[in-house]
Amino acid sequence: MNKSLLILLTLLASACAAGPDYERPASELPEAWGDASEGGVDLSQWWKHFDDPKLDALIEESLAHNNDLKAAAANVEAAAAALDLARADYLPTINATIGATRASASEAGAAPLSPDPYTEYSAGLVIGYELDLWGRIRRANEAALAGLRADVAVRDGVRAAIAASVARAYFETRALDRQIALLERLHETRVENLRLQKVRLDAGLISPYDYEQARSETFAVAAQLPALQNARSQALTALAVLRGASPRTMFAEWRSNEAPADADVLPAAPAVPMGLPSALLERRPDIRAAEQRLIAANARIGVAKAAYFPRLSLTGFAGGISTAFSTLFEAPAQTWEAAVALAQPLTDINRAGANADAAVARHSAAMAAYSKTVQLAFQETLNALGSVSAARAVMQAQDERVAALMNAYRAAEARYDAGRIGYLELLDVERQLRAVEQQQVGARLALLHATVDLCRALGGGWTGAAAEDLAVRE
Repeated sequence: MNKSLLILLTLLASACAAGPDYERPASELPEAWGDASEGGVDLSQWWKHFDDPKLDALIEESLAHNNDLKAAAANVEAAAAALDLARADYLPTINATIGATRASASEAGAAPLSPDPYTEYSAGLVIGYELDLWGRIRRANEAALAGLRADVAVRDGVRAAIAASVARAYFETRALDRQIALLERLHETRVENLRLQKVRLDAGLISPYDYEQARSETFAVAAQLPALQNARSQALTALAVLRGASPRTMFAEWRSNEAPADADVLPAAPAVPMGLPSALLERRPDIRAAEQRLIAANARIGVAKAAYFPRLSLTGFAGGISTAFSTLFEAPAQTWEAAVALAQPLTDINRAGANADAAVARHSAAMAAYSKTVQLAFQETLNALGSVSAARAVMQAQDERVAALMNAYRAAEARYDAGRIGYLELLDVERQLRAVEQQQVGARLALLHATVDLCRALGGGWTGAAAEDLAVRE
């Protein structure tokens, strides 16, 4: 009966845990994103909505080999080990021990043993267990589990950042391919036109001024190509780093400046379903990481405050003690002992108070960091949403400009062939058309980049496999 009562009291005491229980801070969230489309489409692999197999392959390769992601995954493994270590405190410690003691009894004490000095051998199991009366171990486990979840969220954030960076670099490479192709096509036209102008100059149909003007325009176009080719090389090396490629691969890609056959094609930017604003709290890795750090800080307050109270420990020994090693494992040498100890800190109360104050202060800092993270997340999302809307409007306007100038250029060509306008007038119309074509590519790239940023701002870029992996660890 006494044993049952002790167990009951222990369970009741263990049900109490020092420190506050965690509650998510209240946030004044908007109900919707205004005119933005709602939807429940999974954004974990948002890049597949661009319907570009090359992009899919690059992102999958980067997620498999990127060194930043490898480091983040290693941090998750370290946090999982820390959780295992914290969980070990729930269990008793059992150690096997064997030893020998050589001693001499005091003549002023009890009757000395014979012979004196004597040797005593011991072997057995030493058992220790701390009853978690005030929830210190439980709070420490809460903090360790929150730390693991925070590192998993950080890893998810790294995945999202890698996917977005790869997509941006890939789209930039494709846009540069398109711009290089346009310039090379224009340069070929300029070279052919220069040849024709030389023929006309020799025939006395144009002045040397017109011919030199044609030469100047040819070299002006040629001067733009190196800068674009260098920018493309830098985009390729950025992709190589994101993919975890070797320096040799990066150098080979830096040397590869040929535009692909489909350089005039950029993928269309898909519409992004926004979902509900409150979903950001669960989807965005940075918010989840900040909240888990807040949970850990909250639990550590309990760990610190538990130091005010006594610790109840159970210890025991079971084995053998004998003055002769040969009889150490025989029945007469067998012995056991059990002890209960209650340790109340006295001189360490000030230290416990300082630790508790520090834990409360760190909790306040984590609370502020969480609130700021939520604010920045909504700012980033709203900015990205505005950027997508603006970029789409700019792209539509640029498409209309290209169509209008293309018609104007065809009309100017017809008038030039009929001798109704001079070469410089035709050249001016063509210069405007080619400049707007370059701007059109830039507008499409801006829309693609804005769409990528919006997908990342909404918390896309990590898969459900991360959550499943965490559930297994918990």
